Amino acid sequence: MRNSLRTTTECGSAMGRRAFFRTGALALGGLSLADFYSLQAQVGTQGSAKHCIFVFLNGGPAQLDTFDMKPEAPVGIRGPYRPIATTVPGIQITEKLPRLARMAHKFAILRSVTHPLAAHNSSAAYALSGHTPGSDANIRPTPNDHPTYGSVVSRVLPPLAGMPPFVLTPTYLFDMGFPTPSAGGGWLGNTYDPLPVVRNRMMARSPKWEGRLPIPEGLQLPADLPIGRLAARRNLLSGIQPHSQEERQAANFDVYQQRALDLVLSADTRAAFDVSAEPPEMHERYGRSEMGQVLLLSRRLIQAGVRFVTANAVSNPENTALSAFQIWDTHFDHFRLYDQHLMPELDQALSALISDLDERGLLAETLVLVMGEMGRTPQINTAKDGGRDHWGRAYSALWAGGGIRPGQIVGATDRIAAEVKDHPARPDDLAATIYTALGIPYDLMLPDATNRPHRISDGMPIQQLLV
Repeated sequence: MRNSLRTTTECGSAMGRRAFFRTGALALGGLSLADFYSLQAQVGTQGSAKHCIFVFLNGGPAQLDTFDMKPEAPVGIRGPYRPIATTVPGIQITEKLPRLARMAHKFAILRSVTHPLAAHNSSAAYALSGHTPGSDANIRPTPNDHPTYGSVVSRVLPPLAGMPPFVLTPTYLFDMGFPTPSAGGGWLGNTYDPLPVVRNRMMARSPKWEGRLPIPEGLQLPADLPIGRLAARRNLLSGIQPHSQEERQAANFDVYQQRALDLVLSADTRAAFDVSAEPPEMHERYGRSEMGQVLLLSRRLIQAGVRFVTANAVSNPENTALSAFQIWDTHFDHFRLYDQHLMPELDQALSALISDLDERGLLAETLVLVMGEMGRTPQINTAKDGGRDHWGRAYSALWAGGGIRPGQIVGATDRIAAEVKDHPARPDDLAATIYTALGIPYDLMLPDATNRPHRISDGMPIQQLLV
């Protein structure tokens, strides 16, 4: 119910925190960036999290087979899996996620995510930005797309330790060959796009998955170009002062090249992306699957100082050719894929990520959000070999880490997980919750390339999730 999502003026017990978020009245319709920086200087950072890992289950996992089971539902809806007890009394999840069940006290489950869209790219754009594209017809990216969370974070919060602020791993969130809208900077500009860990180009080097991700090609140097020579070239170019308009335009373009060079020349940056530096037992802990290695890389990046990582958690069944990866879009062969690949890989990798962050003292300052762009139909489609189809009207999201109150269920669906009946939460509200946990006012206004202001979120924080 909408009145269950309280305003940020009720957020927290400290007067400074309440005052910090109440100041949206300083700007028409929202808080300006200048106001935000001024207030931040006065009352300090107000979010619990410094980093975020958004584990994106591209394609949409089935709520009934994961975190919102309905064992009393009719045959043809409930599926073959049994619910099992967790470490939190009264909370049950699927038997296919036993490791996560043993750490339910470390996370919260939101069972009431809802939106009206049905296509992958439109739903993904909504889930990745908290801003609806309007209809399922809007499937291709445009410069006017609402920016994704990591791009907003890159714009608002300062980078840490010289690391890129926003990384997408592996790159190319897509369905049916179309690139996904709202996966980058959108109206903020491509300056705020993520640094991609390119997956597709790995195919040219190896026909099969080798059990670890490579260092991004953009951070690798040709064998005949040592770092010292590249640094000398950069210093030489930096001493050239532009005079003509053409030279000034070229200099502006070189800002992007300069940022790329800074990353290439940073030993710390290149080391953060080198998953091979992890000991063999850590690779085994996360799993030698692509999903496991993506989440292991995500932890390394957070540890090195990256602010925001969007981790595209897909499977690479049976170490097949890298072009044959499996997203969570299981219209066909749903339960076999869940049994053999998607669920065991997620269980191992995600439980390793949460426990590893916790052991390193990073979980308290790292927000972890796990969700897809939609759920799956309650009705099992026997005409499609036992698959489940698209369903955005009710699905689940897992939350852990900085800013989140763990060990609870928020929201509820009806008896077949088809409709939300308690605490409905749109992606708009998820966006507001992410920003609040990171100390960014959810009503902040940011300008686009034409200096037109936009609210970063039209939703309200889900206060039941927040500490």
